[in-house]
Amino acid sequence: MKWHHLHTGKTLQQRLAELQGHLAELNTPRSGLEPGRIKRVYSRHFIKVNRQLFIPLSLLSIRVFDTPQTRRGVRVGIRTVFPSKNAFRNIRLVSVGLDYLELQGTGKFPSRILFPLSQIESIHRPIIKKKKQTR
Repeated sequence: MKWHHLHTGKTLQQRLAELQGHLAELNTPRSGLEPGRIKRVYSRHFIKVNRQLFIPLSLLSIRVFDTPQTRRGVRVGIRTVFPSKNAFRNIRLVSVGLDYLELQGTGKFPSRILFPLSQIESIHRPIIKKKKQTR
């Protein structure tokens, strides 16, 4: 797996500062999904979304919308410490920060999913089943 070129040297706070103003969906351990715009990113521990302060490193994941699709990255499988029902078994790893992973979300709307490293259990090559050729 060649993903050493994806290292950014940034922290999660620095990456979120670049995404300030974007629509985000915060996946919190206790209350589920918290959608809203990233209003402000503080230099240390907090981000402001919908008049609430959140600690990004304590979240399960942060999905940020309206981000451009990229071909850069490596196909991986991610196993999280929380139940995710194989949702990340074949997804594109876009960047690796100092304390987070950034994945390109699949689906109708372009998005990026940021995971604090504390929420990642393992990274592996996805198992890709080859289609049988018919003659």
